[in-house]
Amino acid sequence: MTRIVDMLKSFLTHNLHFGWLFDREVQLTPLDVGNLDPLTKTFGQENNIFHLVIKCAANPGATFVNTLLLSHSLLAFQPNNKGDTPLHMAARLGHESFAVVLINHAKVLAAAEGHSDYRYLLRKVNYEKQNTALHEAVISGRFEIAKRLIQEDPILTSLVNKAGESPLFLAVERRFYDIASIILDTTYADCSVLGGNGMTVMHAAVIRSCPSFDARLLLRNVTRAKDFDKFVKKVLERCGSQILEKAEDELGWTPLHYAANLGHSTMVKLFLKAKRSVAYIKDKQGMTALHIAARKGHVEVMKELMEECSDIGEILDNKDRTALHIAAEHNCHSVVRTLLNERGFTDLINEQDNEGNTALHVAAIHGHYEIMKRLVSNKMSNKGMSNKMGMTAFEILLKSTTPADSIATFMVGLKLWLAKNKDPLLSLQDTGFGMMKSSTTEKETTRDSTQIQMRAQSGGPNIKEDNNNNGQDVQHMQNMNLVVSTLIAGITFQAAITMPFAAPYKTTKGLETFKDFMEANSLAFGFSAGSLLIHFMFAMLSMIFQRKFKYPTMVTMSFISLSISSFVIAFTTGTKALLYEKKELSSLLMETKNGALSFSAPENYALAAFYLTIFYVFFIVRRLKR
Repeated sequence: MTRIVDMLKSFLTHNLHFGWLFDREVQLTPLDVGNLDPLTKTFGQENNIFHLVIKCAANPGATFVNTLLLSHSLLAFQPNNKGDTPLHMAARLGHESFAVVLINHAKVLAAAEGHSDYRYLLRKVNYEKQNTALHEAVISGRFEIAKRLIQEDPILTSLVNKAGESPLFLAVERRFYDIASIILDTTYADCSVLGGNGMTVMHAAVIRSCPSFDARLLLRNVTRAKDFDKFVKKVLERCGSQILEKAEDELGWTPLHYAANLGHSTMVKLFLKAKRSVAYIKDKQGMTALHIAARKGHVEVMKELMEECSDIGEILDNKDRTALHIAAEHNCHSVVRTLLNERGFTDLINEQDNEGNTALHVAAIHGHYEIMKRLVSNKMSNKGMSNKMGMTAFEILLKSTTPADSIATFMVGLKLWLAKNKDPLLSLQDTGFGMMKSSTTEKETTRDSTQIQMRAQSGGPNIKEDNNNNGQDVQHMQNMNLVVSTLIAGITFQAAITMPFAAPYKTTKGLETFKDFMEANSLAFGFSAGSLLIHFMFAMLSMIFQRKFKYPTMVTMSFISLSISSFVIAFTTGTKALLYEKKELSSLLMETKNGALSFSAPENYALAAFYLTIFYVFFIVRRLKR
């Protein structure tokens, strides 16, 4: 039995004369529709004969259509089970001529029923979305039908559907600006600007102005405005600036919030020109357009806002956060740089939120090291501030360190530690420890100062003057070390690249002596470079740590002494290597017995002078010790 029912149902649904009863996709012709029973409805959506006529795109001037209108006029505005009247379907499918016939028939039908106004038939809404025929025409972009409906009944533009969307909102939301312009030009005094979720027409205009929507809308037959800015200006002229000030959606966002979120600086400038006070409106999280722009990294929008409203940076959100907090949280480098360069943010760098966190704390919490470096480098930033948990940014950084971030953490933490020790105000814990430490050393300081005064009164050497003299001597030694090291390094480097080309070094003795020269010359260069490196390293550390370190005089002087010794040896061996290559070598060299030095060789003059200098230095030192 079940099989027989299925076979019968399959026959009926696929048969040309019965398939329409089940609302299946069956190609009906106007002739087929004309042969149907006018009172029969489909089983699915309960469409009547007029719904079917519109579906098959029949000519509204056909004889059978006129006959149906005369004999079954009430069916022309009878809804199906979704609430769609034939006019809804005509507006949705774009059958303009049939829509005109139904509108004219509404006048006749209203008069026959004793109604003075036929337009109540045009205002019928469907069940599911409560759309009028105008809503359906706008959604589908049927310009001519929408225009005719607006002309017949301007009140249609003031009606909203179940979602709270007006025809004007739907037109702008779908970028049918030609339909939106018709509504604004003819019925702006009566039309509704409301949209879904608390939005307005201006919200939709701003959102649809974003270029990211273009790729999706290229596949649709959408009429776009040639100049979108002109359209927005028209909305402002017709609706007034209150559409910017009082319109807040379910998030509490005004059109300016959306413009800031999308980075539309031109739109922001236009809104501020129309109503400057909208910049100070907060959303439900307490955020202004500046907070939103900072979160998204739209610097140009922020500049427009701060240029027009210089004090907007002082506004805090519900968590007492500034735009700098937001930028630090979302790792927006360009925004942080812009805010730090703004004069209006000079006194807001150390602003604390409701948890006591500054922007530096926030960056540390989220591990944004580059943001931390930029904040630490700012001279107005207080690196030693503690939040309500009693933690500084450096302490937060140490607790949130992961192995992969160890290097970055070390660099930022080092800067924070140095800056913290440089600041006069420390955290309470550090201050307490410092007080205990200072109390233990106070007596020692007093005793030392007393000894200094006693020695000064007794005619003994002044320790302060000695310290000053020692400091000057050390500074002089540093300068001398720098000059000598640089000089030796330059000379030895030049010799290293010149000597190999001075002679062919074909003799055995000449080649061996040349190797000795290269070794001594390399040692001289290495010790000089090492002394220079020590000098610059201590200068760099003093700058980083903001404190003076004891200069390693003995180390640098030892390096210089070794460098000078190697330099002299390099000179003598280099001279020998060249002389070995000369033919007159035998006449110049006069070797003495037991390998004693011969002063006939030129290099030995340098050695003699060097040894004589060393002997003089030892003699002076021994005399000073007496």
